[in-house]
Amino acid sequence: MISLGIIGGGRGGSHILNLIENMRDIRIEWIADLDEQAPALQIARRKGIRTITNFTPEVSNESLELVIEVTGNDKVAALLNEHKHQRLSTIDATGALLLVNMVKEREQMLEQLAEKSHQLNDSMTTLENNAVHIEHAMKNLSAEADTLTHNVENLNAATQAANQSVNDTYKILELIENVARTTNMIGLNAAIEAARVGEAGRGFAVVAEEISKLAKSTTESVRKISNNVKHIVQSMDTIHKDVASVGEATQKQAQAKEEVLGSLDALTSIAATMKTISEDLIHLQR
Repeated sequence: MISLGIIGGGRGGSHILNLIENMRDIRIEWIADLDEQAPALQIARRKGIRTITNFTPEVSNESLELVIEVTGNDKVAALLNEHKHQRLSTIDATGALLLVNMVKEREQMLEQLAEKSHQLNDSMTTLENNAVHIEHAMKNLSAEADTLTHNVENLNAATQAANQSVNDTYKILELIENVARTTNMIGLNAAIEAARVGEAGRGFAVVAEEISKLAKSTTESVRKISNNVKHIVQSMDTIHKDVASVGEATQKQAQAKEEVLGSLDALTSIAATMKTISEDLIHLQR
C-alpha cells in the first residue's frame, strides 16, 4: 500500500483525487492547500480524507512514500524539496498535468461509453419489442395459414366429390343416349310398318313420327348436357390445379414461418443478452 499526499486543492487536485481514490494499492493520507475552501479540499472532507494548509511537517514524515504537487508554483516546489525526507518520491506539476490529462481522457471515455451504453440499451429494448411484435404477427399468420390449409383440404374433398358426380352424370347420359337410340329405332320400325299397311296405319305413322322426333330431341339434349359437363370438368380441373398450387404455397409458407420464428427466437435471445451487457456497463459506470 503506497502512502500518498497531494499538494494543491484546485482543479488539478480534484482530478488527481478522483483518479486515485479508487486505486486499491494507494492510500491518500492528506491533501494540502492554503485555501481551506479549495474545491479538492471540500471533496476530500466529504470523502473523509484529512485536509491541511501546511504540508511541510507532513513531507518530512518517513512513512509518507509519495507526494503529487499539482500547483505548478516554484515556491511550493522549492518548499517541498527543502522539507521532504530523502526517500520520498515526488511528482511535479508536469507529471501531475499528465495525470490530469489522463483523468480527463478517462472521464471523456467513460462519458462516451455511458452514452453508447444507453444507446445500446435503448436499441436492444426496441429490437426486443419489435421481435416480440413480429413473433405475434407470425403466430397470427400461422393461424391464418392453418385455416387456409383446412379450407384447401375441404375444397379438395369437394372437388373429388364433384368429379364423382360428373362420372355418374356421364353414365346417366350414356344410358339416356342408349334409350334415345332404341326409341329412334322403334320409331323407324313403326314408320316402316305404317307405310306397309297403307291407309290403316296412317294414325300409327303419326305416332311413329313423334317417337322419332322425341328420340332426336333427346339425343340433342344429351349432346348439349355432355358439352356443358365437359366445360364443368375443365373448370374443375383448373380449380384443382389452383387448389394444389395454394396447398404448395401454404406448405412453403408454413416452413418459412418456422424458420422465421426460429430466427426470431435467436434474435430475441441475442437482444436480451446485449441488453444485459449494456445494463451491466451502465451499472459499472455509476
